[in-house]
Order: sequence, then structure tokens, then C-alpha cells
Amino acid sequence: MEHNATDEFSAEVRSRFGVLPNFFCTAASAPGLIQQLWGFAKAGYLDNPLPSLFKERLFVHLSRFCEIRYCIVRHVGFLVGEGRPAGDAWAQPQTIEEVIALVSRPVPDAEGLNRSLAFLESITDPVAIPEPEAETEGALFDALTIMFVDPRGADRVRLAIAHAVGESTFEILTAFLAFIRTAHYWTETHPTLGYEADMVALMRDHPVLARLMLDTSEAEWANSRRALRRALDDLRTMSGALRSSEERFRVLMMATSDMLYRMSPDWAEMRALDGRGFLSDTTTPDSSWLQRYIPEGEHGRVIAVIQAAIAAKGVFELEHRVIRDDGAPGWVWSRALPILSDNGEIVEWLGAALNLTARKNAEDALRDGDRRKDQFLATLAHELRNPLAPLRSGLETLKRTTADSEAYGRTVKIMDRQLNMLVHLVDDLLDVSRITSGKIRLRRSKVSLQSVLAAGAEASRAIIDARTHRLVIDACEDELVVDGDFDRLVQVFSNLLSNAAKYTDKAGKIEVKLSREGDQAVVTVSDNGIGIPAEDLSSIFGLFAQVRAHHEHAAGGLGIGLSLVKQLVEMHGGSVHARSSGASHGSTFTVSLPSLRNA
Repeated sequence: MEHNATDEFSAEVRSRFGVLPNFFCTAASAPGLIQQLWGFAKAGYLDNPLPSLFKERLFVHLSRFCEIRYCIVRHVGFLVGEGRPAGDAWAQPQTIEEVIALVSRPVPDAEGLNRSLAFLESITDPVAIPEPEAETEGALFDALTIMFVDPRGADRVRLAIAHAVGESTFEILTAFLAFIRTAHYWTETHPTLGYEADMVALMRDHPVLARLMLDTSEAEWANSRRALRRALDDLRTMSGALRSSEERFRVLMMATSDMLYRMSPDWAEMRALDGRGFLSDTTTPDSSWLQRYIPEGEHGRVIAVIQAAIAAKGVFELEHRVIRDDGAPGWVWSRALPILSDNGEIVEWLGAALNLTARKNAEDALRDGDRRKDQFLATLAHELRNPLAPLRSGLETLKRTTADSEAYGRTVKIMDRQLNMLVHLVDDLLDVSRITSGKIRLRRSKVSLQSVLAAGAEASRAIIDARTHRLVIDACEDELVVDGDFDRLVQVFSNLLSNAAKYTDKAGKIEVKLSREGDQAVVTVSDNGIGIPAEDLSSIFGLFAQVRAHHEHAAGGLGIGLSLVKQLVEMHGGSVHARSSGASHGSTFTVSLPSLRNA
């Protein structure tokens, strides 16, 4: 009867594995005991809902840390098709090369273990058990190895695994590890357990694989275990240093308004960044931080300083450009210090960054202001010289002619015109000075915009007619009245009309439209001239601003007319905007002023 029960048990085991492992032929002196172990094997291993290949690969990986080599040999056999992986007849066996890669997998050092845990901790939602050789499988194998070898010191590991795969799968994994540990203990207490014939043949046919499984001269199991123990000790030291670094980080976040960041020892990952609204925050490890935060043109310079700091285990310090949270360019001064473990190795980097964007923009503005000032002085010299030359020539002519001669009269007219140009130029300069210093005062009264436009057109008539332009004024039927200074408003629109005339080729069209929009009186001055490049639109109203593309189309100009227009309009409580579709597409200037409805 007992013999029949043994036969039935052996047949059941063979039906699951496809072979009868010697493991389940032990403990003959204690009838029924191995059957109880078989029950645990089915619950924790064979019928465990984890994917079959994952179970078998993990069994092989963890069996590297068992002194008795039976388990690694037998389960490698299952994995390559000598039997069934995890007792699953439908599981696809792996190749010899794939298994050699598995059993050759380096034992991770402390930094590798920490990197794997950080990877699992960065997973946002629980994931399914991964396919063989996936990155997640490698991280899980590292974490499960720690839990298997040193379960009491694996608090962080347990949390990381449960976070990555979910609590339910974590418990299923724990049950599987419990069976592997039981199997290892059983083989260690039965050291005479022999290899099956199919395993002997496998090792004979594949000597490289056999050496990896059985190389006692290298004592692979012992070296791997010792290496892992060292890595675990280093990881605990590193974790202590990291906890200390994290505490510093939290304290600094409360104590400073600077941006703070934490980097991995080799700067491959940014572990955290508090961007203070200037840079995007990072709360999970980010390996693409360089592309995310640093413009491509700065990569080489930043990397070079990082490498020098790592080599010296010294301070990282650099002023560099960044990509802000809103995508705009910015500048920071960044400084990071290495956090060292007790044995002097870098655990991570703790750094701070100061926003320098406002300072850099101010420096750029000063440089641009200097450039425009130099350009203005050069242009001013040219503009002053233009009328002075005919004035000097006219004086020489007057010395040689009499007051009643035709040449005398013609010369006086030329000199008068040139003198008016000089007076107008000086008046514009004085207006800029008065506005800038706040000394200009508006003589306000109720002013008809139709009258202002008529006077502005008359003031610009000479240049409009000289260039044979057609001026069209489309005034609305209702009279539009504003509270303003008549002369200053005439100055605004004569400036706009003169500009339109200068920057439109001869025989062009200038159109003025007047309308009411809500409580605003709106005047548009449009032309079909040379247009304004898009890159110059934002600065067109700046003092001394010059559009380089316009230099060949106009007879001079100091770059103060539009600045005067903007400041005078704003003094009236209004606004002015420029619009152009680009070169050769004309320009439109829109002036909006508060209107008086019941004038």
C-alpha cells in the first residue's frame, strides 16, 4: 500500500515537471514528509500566480547564493527545457545563451542596489510582473535579492517592491521567496543529493554553463554572497548618509528661498528639485534632467564642470543658462557640494541655485543701451551735419551776392528750411529730455480728434507730397472728443504720418481711420510700405531704436520719434501698438485714447 502511494506521488510530481527531480525522492525514512513539502511547493511555487518564466528565472538567480549547487543546476534545467519551467507545460523555454546571461549577471554594489530601489520608487502606478530581461525585472531581482538574503534589514526594499507591484503581488512574491529559502535549506541539509542524468548530460554538452553553475575553485556562491553582504553594508551606510542629506535638504527648503536640488553620485539622476516656481519641480528620480533643464548649447560646459567636481570630490560651481518652468530662457548661479559616506565615497550631491535672470537681463539691457547710445550719437552727428553743410554754403553765397539778387533769395529759403530742420531736431531732443525727467506738462482741454488729424496731416504734408503719396483720412461721422493737449496730439499723429511717408516707396498709400470702440477713440495709421520685421516689433518704441532694414529707405532719423509718440500717448492715458506682417507688407499703428462721450 505504501509503495503504491509513493508511486502515485512520483507520478504526480513527474506530471507537473515532465521529469522526477531527486529533490522529491528524499526523506524516505519519514513517510509522508516529502509529500507535505510537495504541498508547499505547489502553493508557493508551482500554483503561485506569478508568470512561470519570471518564477523560474528568479529561482535560478537566487540559487546562486546557495552553497549546495543542486537547486541552481536543476532549475537551470527546467529553464532550458529539461523539464518544465515552474511546472508549466505551456511556458516557452529559454536558450542556453539567455540562461548564461542570467547566471552571469553581476552582483550589484551599493550604488547599483540604490539605483534599482530608486527606479522602483519612481514608478507612479503598480505595474505587472515584467518580461524577461526588462529593466523592471532587473530592478526587482536586485530588490528581491536583498529581501531574500537579509530580510530583517530590508525595510526600504519592502516598501519599494510593494510600491512598484502593489501590496497583493508583494505578498505573493514573499510566499515564493519563502519556498525558495525552504528548498535551499532542504538541499543544504541533504548535501549528498545527486544530479539527475539529464542534468549531467546538459553540463557535459554545455561546459561554459556548467562552469558558471559549478565552479568551486572560484566559489561563486561564496564570493557572490560576500559581495552582496558588502553591498548591503555599504547600502546601509549610504542610506544613513542619504537620510542625513534628505534632512539637510528639508531644512534648507524651509530656511532659504533659493532653488535646491539633489543629484546622484555620478549626476546621472536628479533625485529632487524644488524649483521655487522658476524651474519645474522634480520629486522622483529623473535621468533626463540635463535635457529638461539645460539648453543644448550649455550641455558641454555643464558636463565638463560636473566631471571635474566628481573627480576632485569637490565643489561644483557654475553660472549657466537654464530652461524655465514656462519654457523661457533663464540664468542661474549653481553650487553643489558632495555628501560623503564614512569611507569617503560620494553618496549624493546637495546643491542650491540662485536666479540670476533679472541681473542678466539688466546687463543685456545696459549693453543694448550702450549700443543704441553709440548709434544715436553717430546718427545725431550725421543729422546735425546734414543741415549745417548747406547753412555754411549759404553763408558763403550770401557774402558774394546782394540782397536784391535772385540767388540771395533762393539761398535764404534753403537756409531757412535747414534751420527749421535743426530747430525741429533740437525740439524733439528737448521733448525726450523733458518727458524723461517728468518736466513736460500737458495743456489739457476738450479736443476734437478730427481737428487733430487735420492739423497732423497738414504738418506732414510736405514730406507726403514730396514722395507723391496718396493720403486717405476716413473719419467717423460722430465727432470724437478727448481730454488732451492739442499740440502734443498733433505731434503724435504728424510723427506717425511722417514715418509712414518715409518708409513707404514713392507713390504709396497712407490711410488714416478714426472710430469709436466702447469708451475708446481709436485711430489707425496704415501704409503699404516696407513693413517691420517681426523681431523688431517689440522694440520699435524704444528710445534710439533703429530698424536696421530701414536704413536704406529713409533720409536719416534718430530713433526718437516713436518713443515720443508712445510716451505722449501714455501721458494722455492711452496706448499705441504697431502691427506688421513683415517685410514689404506695410505697417499699421493703432492709437487708443479715452474719449469723452457727452462733449
